[in-house]
Amino acid sequence: MKNHIVTLLCCAFSTVVFAHENQQSSAQPDSIVVKTAVTFRSDEAYPTDQVWQLPGVLMGGEALPVEQGASLDDVQLLGHLNVQERYFVSAKVGAHSHDGATEVELENLWFGVSAELLDQPLLFELGKMSTKVTPTANFHASGGAFSESPLLADVFFGRHFIDIGGRASSNIYGLILGVEIWNGDNWPATSGDGAASLYIHYPYKKGGLNAQLGSWLMSSRAESRTDQRYQGGHSHGDEQLSASDLEFTGDTLTMGVFANLQWKFKPIILNGEFEWIRADIDAHLVDTTQSAVFVATQDGYKLQFGLSLDNHSLQVKYERLVVDNSFTQTSQLFIQSSGLHNQGFEPEKLAVAWTWDFYQDFKFRTEWYQDDSHEQQGSRWSLGLVWQHKLL
Repeated sequence: MKNHIVTLLCCAFSTVVFAHENQQSSAQPDSIVVKTAVTFRSDEAYPTDQVWQLPGVLMGGEALPVEQGASLDDVQLLGHLNVQERYFVSAKVGAHSHDGATEVELENLWFGVSAELLDQPLLFELGKMSTKVTPTANFHASGGAFSESPLLADVFFGRHFIDIGGRASSNIYGLILGVEIWNGDNWPATSGDGAASLYIHYPYKKGGLNAQLGSWLMSSRAESRTDQRYQGGHSHGDEQLSASDLEFTGDTLTMGVFANLQWKFKPIILNGEFEWIRADIDAHLVDTTQSAVFVATQDGYKLQFGLSLDNHSLQVKYERLVVDNSFTQTSQLFIQSSGLHNQGFEPEKLAVAWTWDFYQDFKFRTEWYQDDSHEQQGSRWSLGLVWQHKLL
């Protein structure tokens, strides 16, 4: 873990890069924005009396399956306040429902200051905030084309990445460099053991083409990590669920590349997205009676294409996970009971979404999913409403 962090920091200070989103954060005007998404689904993503785990993959964070019926997927209240010219504070209060209960929390609160070094712009941020390595790490149902989180977000970030830490970023020659140091409160790390990340983004705009390319690294350390998704009162009816007592101690080196493209051919807008994420895992697994040395390479792929015309948008997304797990110093019984023996099964998911901006800040969204991410494969459809409104 320490060697990974040193490598990330050395690369950061020796590479010429930039801060696209960061500059937007420091330069944006004072604002208060509310976003919300409500969805009705025809079926559940996974049996409600079982703990959700994709074959061959450890799960954690907030990665819980969607449920049948109506749910409040997401509510966000976002605020940004500039203090003089160089300082700002941003915050976000979020809420979502699960099993009929709604949880409200202060998700983000961070401070920023802009500066210059050798005539180059710098932005420093500190607090409880989201990573900027990839947009996939910050999924919210009210902010994207789909109401269900990507498989890549669930597996590699525990749905969305929020942690206490600091970030330094700069914009040089059209490239964006960011370095982040985290406490480790977000999956796949453990609190106090830390994580560090480095990202390089390149935004491009010419004529009707808008593009953003990115690559990144994140190193995380975990000590005796357990699956805590079903703690804190998560239950279904009379069934109280509890995840495995399996403990994970080790390092996870995650990396990825992405490309988001948009072409404007009036009145049609075409878009395409590609992303690859890999996690290299080197760890020790322990339960109440057995243990194993666990080495794994897990790859995730996402392809998305779509078109927009007037107030309508049609999007198609395909995701696939390729898992290569290796166990030593253990027994076959332990491998089977851990849920990490996938027997060549590769989770995948196909989704189609149509969105209609029917009135001012309101959107109607309908979706169809073919979910082959686990052995209980199936399809479902959904109807939903999205509202985004700027209060200030």
